This record gives sequence, C-alpha cells and structure tokens, in this order.
Amino acid sequence: MLKTEKIKKEIDLMPDDMLNQVENFIKTLKIHKKADKKKTSLLSDLADIASDVDLPRDFAKQHDHYLYGVPKK
Repeated sequence: MLKTEKIKKEIDLMPDDMLNQVENFIKTLKIHKKADKKKTSLLSDLADIASDVDLPRDFAKQHDHYLYGVPKK
C-alpha cells in the first residue's frame, strides 16, 4: 500500500478538530518548501547564468584574458 493511501485512510478516520490541525500542518509545510526554494546565493545564481550562456560555471577559465587582456591559453 502506498503512503498516500495510508495517509488518506487515516485522514478519513480523524475527527474534525484533528483535521484542522492537519490542514494547518500541510499549509506550514508548503510555506517552508517555498522558502527553501528561494534560498540561493548570488554566486549560485551567477553559476546558473554562466551555464545558460556557455561560460564556465566558476568563471575562472580564461579569467586573465577577460580581466587583463592576456592572450587566451
């Protein structure tokens, strides 16, 4: 039996006051999940952008060329 089926059976047997608590708990879980998705650092965001435009993820490859004009290696 799947976990969702077990949970649904348990929910069907709960009194109304407990259902309100379960509902509040589910809302809390959703809020925390959304908050976790938003926690990113500027560096990780830049790394994602770098991969989208075919740059090295750490921006280190050929950095001397881009910063100082040294010929590419």
